[in-house]
Amino acid sequence: METHFDLPHRPLPRGWLTIGSFDGVHRGHVKVVRRLLQLARRQGAPTVVMTFDPHPRCVLAPDTCPLSLTTVDEKAVVLAELGVDHLVVMPFTHRLSQLTATEFMDRTMASVPLSGLVIGYDFVLGHQRRGDRAFLERYGEHRGFAVEVITPHSAEGHVISSSRVRELLQEGQVAHAARLLGRDYSVTSFVEHGTGTGTRIGFPTANLTITPNKLVPKNGVYAVWVDIGGKAYPGALNAGYRPTFGENRLTVEAFIFDFEGDIYHQDVRVRFVQRIRDEKRFESPEALVKQIGKDVARARAILKAG
Repeated sequence: METHFDLPHRPLPRGWLTIGSFDGVHRGHVKVVRRLLQLARRQGAPTVVMTFDPHPRCVLAPDTCPLSLTTVDEKAVVLAELGVDHLVVMPFTHRLSQLTATEFMDRTMASVPLSGLVIGYDFVLGHQRRGDRAFLERYGEHRGFAVEVITPHSAEGHVISSSRVRELLQEGQVAHAARLLGRDYSVTSFVEHGTGTGTRIGFPTANLTITPNKLVPKNGVYAVWVDIGGKAYPGALNAGYRPTFGENRLTVEAFIFDFEGDIYHQDVRVRFVQRIRDEKRFESPEALVKQIGKDVARARAILKAG
């Protein structure tokens, strides 16, 4: 997959496009993308996904800026795995938000000529959200491309949405969130040097640098898979403030089972499987060590069963 930051300078071949935030690339988004791929392949045409960075609400209403389920790079990985040919990442600015729906589509088609457009059932674009389904169907008829609207995707009696996935993760319900995403929720992170506390108590951890605005599930201990160099290792992760040691900075650290090696300054991906317990303050480091031993055993059992 080729990633373009802003509209391509040279027009792409005529193809099929879908537009949206696609935060999380959950099962509802995947339904849209798979239909895009199906329609494009019938014509032997390329597929293009256009998304925005930052999320439009972070620019237009900063107080309601949502935490990101996927960074741009994480989003790109999922879309590439689905088989998308091109990802266009549009820098979302106040200036872009002022474009009328016609102006936005004219600019888009100058770089991404369309055979067809696939949109979600509630999709709108352009200033004052006037580029709705009716507008896009009229515009497509005038410019010679088809518009297909995808119905909502429901699970457990509710329409799947990025907002719902965020709620579940903030409650620590990572297994439930995974069912809506269609995969485990993950964090791709650079491993940094920590305080060495884990090593001193016998459980050396990889300290993860979290991308600004990236959602970390509710504080606590989790069973996780840690992907390093194409191989998955079982592990236990703690997200929190290390209350036993009187710290007040959020840390996210993973104890990786059955792994020996130097991964400082490398990227790893952590996949959250199940929450084990809340974070708590222990009376002594020895009590903490005893509990970590139980957490490790519990995480091994969960991951083995899965």
